[in-house]
Order: sequence, then structure tokens, then C-alpha cells
Amino acid sequence: MAVTIPLKFRLRRAEAFVQSPSLRKFITTLPGLGTAGANNIGQYLPLATKTTATFAGLSTDVYHLAVAKFSEDMHPDLPGSTEFWGYHDLATRDRKYLGGVIVASRGRPVLLHVANQLPNKALIPVDPTLPAGRDGRTVGNLPMNRIVTHLHGGLTPWFSDGTPFQWFTPNGFSGPSFMNVPGTNPPVGTATHYYPMDQSARSLWYHDHAVGITRTNAYAGIASALVLTDDFEISLVNQGLLPDLIGIPLIIQDKSFVPQRIHSVDPDWHWGAPGSLWYPHVYEPNQTGGTGRHPSCSINPKGRWDYGPCLGATLPRASFYHLPVPASVVPEAFFDTILVNGGVYSVASVPARRVRFRLLNGSQARFYHLNLYPEHPSISGEAMVGTPGPVMYQVGTEGGFLPGAAVHNNTTPIPLIEPDSANPDGPFNLLLAPAERADVVIDFNGVPAGSSFILYNDAPAPFPDGDPRNDYFTGDPDQTSVGGAPTTMPGFGPNTRTLLKLVVVADSGDTLSTPAWIAQLNAQLKNNFLSGNQPGLLYNNGSDPSEPGPVPYSGTVDRVLTLNEDFDDYGRLIQTIGTFTSKSLNNQGLDTWGLGYRSAATENPVAGAIEVWQIFNLTADTHPIHFHLVNVQLIQRQPFTGTPGVQGVDWEYSRPAIPPDPNETGWKETVRMNPGEVTTIIAQFNLPNLPTAAMRRAVSPRTGGHEYVWHCHILEHEEHDMMRPLVVR
Repeated sequence: MAVTIPLKFRLRRAEAFVQSPSLRKFITTLPGLGTAGANNIGQYLPLATKTTATFAGLSTDVYHLAVAKFSEDMHPDLPGSTEFWGYHDLATRDRKYLGGVIVASRGRPVLLHVANQLPNKALIPVDPTLPAGRDGRTVGNLPMNRIVTHLHGGLTPWFSDGTPFQWFTPNGFSGPSFMNVPGTNPPVGTATHYYPMDQSARSLWYHDHAVGITRTNAYAGIASALVLTDDFEISLVNQGLLPDLIGIPLIIQDKSFVPQRIHSVDPDWHWGAPGSLWYPHVYEPNQTGGTGRHPSCSINPKGRWDYGPCLGATLPRASFYHLPVPASVVPEAFFDTILVNGGVYSVASVPARRVRFRLLNGSQARFYHLNLYPEHPSISGEAMVGTPGPVMYQVGTEGGFLPGAAVHNNTTPIPLIEPDSANPDGPFNLLLAPAERADVVIDFNGVPAGSSFILYNDAPAPFPDGDPRNDYFTGDPDQTSVGGAPTTMPGFGPNTRTLLKLVVVADSGDTLSTPAWIAQLNAQLKNNFLSGNQPGLLYNNGSDPSEPGPVPYSGTVDRVLTLNEDFDDYGRLIQTIGTFTSKSLNNQGLDTWGLGYRSAATENPVAGAIEVWQIFNLTADTHPIHFHLVNVQLIQRQPFTGTPGVQGVDWEYSRPAIPPDPNETGWKETVRMNPGEVTTIIAQFNLPNLPTAAMRRAVSPRTGGHEYVWHCHILEHEEHDMMRPLVVR
């Protein structure tokens, strides 16, 4: 008899429980791509400086970047400048938030040199209690200024992938998996990265991935974008089927800023000054008296997360019953102010024609469900929710171009099944989980000049079962009595719904009608798969590599894996990944399957192997699972009931399989995996082609193989501890 899955730790999740100062909306301009000295003032996204050289016998693009501390004025209403850690170009020394944007070409390798110039003092709270290795060391006795660059979505050799143990410091101290590119000898405190760029056109990004501080380093600003183009994309532009090659980047993130009189609301804060970034650093249990062997365990209305001993967990040492300070290992972090390209509630002008946007969800944990609505004619800065704006045509994902455009009509609000809880299976307009990208063309043809539109988000946080304290919008309820924010006033933040304002300016428009344009574009997108420029789908209909195979899937399954929730040794909520065969008892005496990142690899495919994985989500959250090295094809999702068993006999499917959404029918490297569902994916574990024997022979000194990882891209999840090694043999 089937047993319903116990979603054991269904919690009210984290919020930005210190609120940002009240900031005026839509008085700043959206930062766009630029270069130093090009009459740029204020905020912009600097392009990295490229030189060329012959490396390993190939003409190669070379970039010299550094990671350093700097400050920037983010909004005129903030009480001071905001301090960041971030990339900057060594040629120009232009230190700007999200700086160092790289534009690369398919088939032309990139050699990236990254110098670590950080001080050994944390910018924002770092929890010292995360384990960092098998030798028993914790992040508390590793340098605070360790970094490593991961090219997210890149087909990279393992030694340049930027996995957590490849970190390094300014003085040359490094992690056990660190290796520079064979054949290079960079200065102390600099790492080299070799990217073959043997992939089809797509939007990538690069960010920090150092063990134990990925979430804080990325939040502090160590991230930027890389755009990869190819001849197919250029041909679309030349034919007038894409508006332009790069488009307008939209890097969407949520942040909170330190307010004035911070110590009156957060007496333990001793990091940045007013105007700088704020990050949670106290684990606030849902239960009062929430530490010690015998806490009262009565309800704390201002609590954020459950405390393990109140649910029966036994901790391994008496000292672990006292939560560490700072405790920035929070289950999830949601913030109250939306940045787009670093602009806070900014405005962009767009011509009355088709315009291309490259969207990236760069947030820690927040999902974005996006509709484009007209601005309200009498309430400035507010959307006319339910009135559709110009249609969005999605042509690509993080895996490159789709086999056909997915149409987002802006007529679909988030599908709520109860207040603050969404149906994770949709239907959606445009949903982006952390790390997902969308290449979108918005058709402004015929829109009168002066018209304005609001990019609007209504996704609950966490997703899909939200906490209303994480949802900030004009006129929201005063939630100070439960640890939330006061009511948001019209025209001001905090606001997580109105992200960006687009104002249309006069233009002659496109000569090709929209029906003719989309028909010609779809024909070209399909041919991109048929020609092999975009790899054909591994699971297809048998005759057309651009068409997904039938659902339900009935073929072979190579690996069965699990997504789990548990408590750590301090009684804090954590997330893990496991396998059916790793079943054991947790510290509550309950079944668990989870394995920590530092446990030996269980996913170790042979190079070139094609594998089908089924992943059971036993938690209450949707997890955006990111795969290093490979792109994957999503085959299906299917709800189930029961509890996984070693032989798989204690569960059953409860409803029919669900095919991918139209904008998931191509290649992906970040896949949403919903609670109570089995997600089936397929991938081929090809290693990149490398130009030298030394590169091809290199294996990780830590694992003895080609060392990668796969993990949840909710950054607080991946570090504690929803990440597993992926070692290709």
C-alpha cells in the first residue's frame, strides 16, 4: 500500500528580516554594456578587454581579470556607497558591479587569467562551522579570501571548471583540487582557466564557487556574464530574424541593504556600513528557547526555520546544542530589493520594434515568474496586473537556441493553489529559477511612443510554497509583528514585484510582419538541430532530432537519485542529494538517503556514456538542479506517492507524466525539480576536446578523475549540503 511522502520539514522560510531603506522606484537608468572612457557615467556593465595570442597552437582570446574589493553608488536614496567583491578588468582597472563581461566566438578558445586581490576579511557574515574537507578542517580555519571561478554552462576541462576545492588565495595557498592549465605558469595568486568554446551560441555566466563561501562570495558580487556567439546566430541577425547579436542583458538579483541605525534593529551586525549589503547571520528557530538540550519548542511567530531537537533530532556533542555565531548558514536567503544589471528599480528605453533581451536569474534562492504589463495610467510605477503587454518570444535557454520559439503572451499569472502557494507544474508565463536563462525577443512593433511597461514578478518565495513575509509589494500588509516588513508605500521599495520599467520610443518598426517573422525564425531554429549545429536531442521521436520523444518514458534508467532535507550536527535545516542505495537513518531515527558533498562520488560515468537519471524530490521545495560539464534533456516529470526503497517497491506514480514546458524542449543545464515528483533527464558525458596531451592526461589530485559537480543552484542549499561530486572516468 502506498504511503504519502512525508514532506517532513515544510517550513516558513527565510526572509530579509532587516529591511532595506525605502528607495524611490524608477528614477535610475538601467545599466547597459559599456567600456571605460566611452562617455559612461554612473552605472554600466564593463566589457572585458581582449587580447589575442597563440596558445597550444591555436589562436586564442586572452583576458586578464582580478577579483578585488570596491564600492559603488547604487541608488541616490541609499545612505552610503555599497561595498562589493567583484571581477574587474586589469587593463582598464574599471571596477564596476558585474564587470568583466566577455563576448566569445564558437571555436575560438579563451584563456582567462584571474588574480585574487581580496583582503582576508569577510565582506559579509561567513559561518565558520561548515565542513570543508575530509581532514576535519572547517571553513573557519580556511582563508576568508579564497575564490575560484566557475564558467556556468561551459564545456570546460575539469581543471578549469571551478569546482569548490579548486580555490586559491592571493598568497598562493590553494585547495586540494587546484590545478592551473597545464603549460602555463601564472604568478602567485593568479589562476588560469582554459575554455575551448566548442559549443553552440548561448548565454553563459561566471561566478565564484569556492567551498563553504559560494553563497556569500556570489552575493558579494563575484559574478559576471559571458556571451558565446556562432555563425548560425550571426546568420539570424544578418537575415533580420534576430534584432541584434548581443541584445540587452537583464541580470536579475535580489539584495538587501544595510539601513541607517542598523544596530537598533540588528545589534550583532558588524560588517558593512549603512548602504552596504546585508545578509542574514542569525539562525532564528521557529521554536522559542530554540537552543540547548531541552528547548521549550513553543511557537516563535518571528521564527524562520525549524530547530532539529524540537523535531526529535539528537545532536552528536553537547557543545552543538548552542548555535554558532555568526550562523549565516541559513536554509535560504530572500531579499527585499530587486537589482537588474545592478540597477535598483531602473528604467530602460526601447524602440517600437522587436527587441532582444538576455535574461539571467542571478539570485540566491528567489524564483521569478515574469509577465510584462502596462504601467498603470494613474499610479506611477505600478503594473496593470492582468492586462497583457507586448508578447515575449523565447528563442533560447541556458543550453542554447530552442527548436522553436516558446510564446509568452503575458496572460498567465502564477497559478496559485492556495494563498502564497503555487502549482509547480504551471501553467506559467516565463518562470526562471536561480541560474536559469532565457533569450527573449519582445515585439514592440506598433506600440505608441511614450508607452511604458512593467516587468512584473509574482512567484512566491520559497517556490512553490511561499512565506508572505518574502513578498514585498505596494500596499502589502504590515508584518512587523511576525518579523516582516511594514507596509510598502506607493512609489517606493522594498518591492519584489515591480522589477523594471520599459519606456517605448518612436521607431519605424520592423519591415517583416510578426507572422512572417516567427514562421521564418522557427524554420531556422528547427534546422539548427537538424544540421547538428545544435546537437540533436538524445531522446527524440526517432526521425527528427528536434522533436522530443514520447511521454511517458518507458526506457532504461541508469541511476535513481534523491533530493532530501535533514538537520546538520547543530540542528540546522539542510538539504542533501543521495541515491536509493544510500538509505540510512538520520539523527531523528527517520529514513534518509542524503550524502554530503564530501562523501565519495556515486555518480562516476564513463566518458562518452549516455545515461538516463531519475531524481526523486522528497522535499517541500522546487530545486533548480545544475549540472557541470553537460547539458541535459528534460524528458518528463511525474508525481509519485510513497517512500523510495532500495528496490524501488515502496512507491508508485500517482498521476500521469508531465512533458517539458515549451521553453524546456531544448537543452538545459539547470532543471527545475518539483516536490513530490520524479524528474527524468538524459545526458551524454562527453569530455571537451583539448589541444595538448598534458591537458588530456590531467586528472584531479583529489579524486583521480575528471572532477565536476552537480548541485542545487539555490546557493544556500548547495553549500549545506545539496551538492555531489560528478567524476567522469
